[in-house]
Amino acid sequence: MEFLGQHAIGKFLQDDALKLSSDAKKAKKNDPEVIDGTLGAFYYDDGTFCTHKIVKEVFNKLGDQDIYSYSTVDGGKDFQNAAFNHMFRAYRSYIEQTMAIKCIATPGGTGALVSSCFSTLDPGQTLLVPTPCWGPYFGIAKHRNINTETFFMFDNDKFNIKEFKEKANKIIEKQNKLVFFLNDPCNNPTGYTMTDDEMLELIEYLNDTKVPCVLIYDCAYMDMAAEGIKKTREKLKHFTKANENVIICLCLSYSKTYFIYGQRLGAQIIIGKDKKAVEDLYNAGCYLARNTWSNCNHGMISLVTTVDKDINLRLALDEELSVVWKSLKARSEIFLKEAKEVGLYTYPYSGGFFVSIPCKNNKFICDMLKQDYKVYLLPVSGVVRVAICSLNEKDCYGLAKKIKDTMDRYENFEI
Repeated sequence: MEFLGQHAIGKFLQDDALKLSSDAKKAKKNDPEVIDGTLGAFYYDDGTFCTHKIVKEVFNKLGDQDIYSYSTVDGGKDFQNAAFNHMFRAYRSYIEQTMAIKCIATPGGTGALVSSCFSTLDPGQTLLVPTPCWGPYFGIAKHRNINTETFFMFDNDKFNIKEFKEKANKIIEKQNKLVFFLNDPCNNPTGYTMTDDEMLELIEYLNDTKVPCVLIYDCAYMDMAAEGIKKTREKLKHFTKANENVIICLCLSYSKTYFIYGQRLGAQIIIGKDKKAVEDLYNAGCYLARNTWSNCNHGMISLVTTVDKDINLRLALDEELSVVWKSLKARSEIFLKEAKEVGLYTYPYSGGFFVSIPCKNNKFICDMLKQDYKVYLLPVSGVVRVAICSLNEKDCYGLAKKIKDTMDRYENFEI
């Protein structure tokens, strides 16, 4: 007897990053010599994980009503205002002059990705996805029986706009619509950040298609970028050059920025020149939310709205974030310098949590790194991903050589 619905048959988690990271944490607890570079969570150089001081300070002052009661489906006006302020900063009024804008609270940035994808594509239609990429992109699509097409993200050390256009044109020819994921800045798993010129060329292409285009902009790591908060927001101004046929769903992850990973809060911020289209997508998102996760974590919503209303709290958070991206910069410089010295090729890295090494047998190589060197890394999307966010500087020294030696040793090994 078959109890599953047809859409659910064959769906199961395989090589889940959260499970692999849990295994790495257990191994390190038993053996301090273990190097754990698996999960995308920031650890300080003393090996500790903790949220920001300002987060604990604010949260501990909230009352029961602000933490434990229901939130509204979309998060409420104060939350929406906080999300707009956080996303756009000094450029909010600039963007609002030309773009309609709406917002929905979501469980993490993942919830925003799901809402954006599910509300804009039907089962059987196609989502365009870059590779290498965060693995759940494919699961999000499969969950709704949406097909995926991929384009390789790099042309040497630049964004591969040529292949993007080729794949996009084929999808448009078939379904007269384009919906795609774009993870920027600080791409997961590569750490790549698109340049201003690359973003402008992408927007120009979308305008020229004349068909409905939905850019689902996964900016979960934008506050970890080495160029700093001002520069990442300045690039968002380019979205105002999008024509009425383009809608942009910005997927904000408070889980990442506030270091509240397990508390799950994000925002789907919808912008576009077609006011009705933005309103329609907002309404569809609210309907999906109410009938999927109902509403979001009220305690976290109260946290971010409290911070938003106090300039001193905002500045304190920015200061703590600057410590994080400066630490990421120092770790990445160590690893990338040594990678170059030993001849280990990495994809272009601009900043953020991850560095990636292309590797066909990535799962096997990761298994051998565990066996030979007690190094735990993640095999994702055709790469070995190094989560420098969870390493200290000491762990970064010599790591590139261990990876290079392992890849060379097992290069011709038959799996």
